Amino acid sequence: MPDNLVRVYRPDGSLQCGLGRARTLKEDQQVLSALGGHAISAEKRTIPVRVAEVCGAPTGRANTYVIKTVEWELILSSFVGPAGFAEWPYDTPATSVYKYDGTLQCGLGQEIPLAEMAQELLDAGVSVISSRKSSDGLLHIEVCGALTGQINVYEIATPDLYKALQLGFAPLASIPASDSTVAIFGDGHPLPWPFPW
Repeated sequence: MPDNLVRVYRPDGSLQCGLGRARTLKEDQQVLSALGGHAISAEKRTIPVRVAEVCGAPTGRANTYVIKTVEWELILSSFVGPAGFAEWPYDTPATSVYKYDGTLQCGLGQEIPLAEMAQELLDAGVSVISSRKSSDGLLHIEVCGALTGQINVYEIATPDLYKALQLGFAPLASIPASDSTVAIFGDGHPLPWPFPW
């Protein structure tokens, strides 16, 4: 895919055992459009990650859209945020995964070094391309023993993603950039709901 385009997705709401209602491509495209993303193409896909087989669990089906990278960057930095959309990381040769590093507030917990956690991946046959320390970017309750939000991030070969998930790692793309819920009003503009003021 050209550098000026990006594929984004949103789980379609379908649940196993026929529970839930799957949103159509058109429904999610309207939300994406209201956020400022104009779909060049749209496609139903299945997220290539194992989902537990339990009634009521997500099916893994998603609505995906190709939009301009500049539009996606504006959506991510907007007041409303991505409203449940995320960048589709499964078409690239490499993807990023993370795991919390073990640190807890008030100096509790023990930090797991990058190299030690990388060895866990390597021992499972996962190709590690690079690693770095980061933060999950989320607000955490301030209490001794709570998470600090510090994470170890690893860029791995996309075909090894399933192995990493079995070890308890999660796709970095799964960390929500915003927890806003979108409501679309008569003028078609999305607003956070409930209002923050």
